[in-house]
This record gives sequence, structure tokens and C-alpha cells, in this order.
Amino acid sequence: MTRLRTVDGAGALALRGPLVETYTAVFCAPPWNESPDRAARFADLLVDWVHQPGFRLVLAGDDDAPAGFALGLSTPEPFPSTRAYGQVRRLLGPAVETLCGWLEVAELAVRPQARRAGLGRALLATLVGDRPAWLLTVPTVAGTTAFYDTAGWSRRATGYGITVYTNRPLTDAGQG
Repeated sequence: MTRLRTVDGAGALALRGPLVETYTAVFCAPPWNESPDRAARFADLLVDWVHQPGFRLVLAGDDDAPAGFALGLSTPEPFPSTRAYGQVRRLLGPAVETLCGWLEVAELAVRPQARRAGLGRALLATLVGDRPAWLLTVPTVAGTTAFYDTAGWSRRATGYGITVYTNRPLTDAGQG
């Protein structure tokens, strides 16, 4: 199995180039087919994310050409409304507040040549550990929901082009 290691914010910034290259190899190719602009956006987000509470990066393989990585950070309170967070709020309703303080799995990327060997599961498990965590994925991309379903995550809602998963039950913050 490929060696995994946890990297702090400074280490992640030092690896920004190889992380962006890995992101590009994963998400700017089938089945994701994202534009190069999305890879540039990831590079910008990484600079922001490393300064967020609870930032954590798990790297697989060599620093110069990672086989994959998983990246997470603590979900702020109150629950954000920027980017896709507003869609998550609309899907989950008051229960969305449960996610505050949980680890948000912001990215999970495994290069095509390293897939189907358990690396994605290992990265996810190492990133999350025993923490409550959540993530979102795009259900129309082949294999994404099947991966999280078989990894033991629970689908909480689908809509607005995303599916929200958690590794713990949600509570309705509106019911006390």
C-alpha cells in the first residue's frame, strides 16, 4: 500500500504545485471533466483552507507526484452560506447546524492509475479518524455515490446537483 502521511498547513502550501497537478489529473479528466479554471480555483482555495481551523491534509505517495490526497477542515459556526454551503442548507434544513464543528471533507483525489486499490478508502479513513464528518459529491459522476455508499457513509440528501453524506446521524437543530 502507498505510504500515507498527514501534512500541516505550511507543508500543504509547500506542496501546492504537486497538489494542483494531482487535482488536475483527477478532476480535469473523465469522469469529472472539470475545466482548468476549476484547478486554478482549487489552488486559490488551498491557500485559504490552510489557515482555517482544523485544516488537515493526508498525502499518499511522493511529494513531487502524489498518488492522491484527502483534505478537510472544521465546519464553522454558524454554518456558512457561501459556495455550495447554501445548497447544503436548503437540502438539510435546520439539521445543517449539526455539521458545525464537524470535519468537512473538502477534497478526496486519487490519480486514475492508483484507483481500485483501496487508496481512496485509506485516505478518507486517515483524514476522518473517529471524528464526525460530512462531505458532498456530484451524484451524476460515475462511481462517486457507490464509493461513499460502500465506504459506510450515509446519504442525507440529494438535490441542486449534489449529494450530502455524513458518517454520523444528523439531529434536527430545530427540535430541541
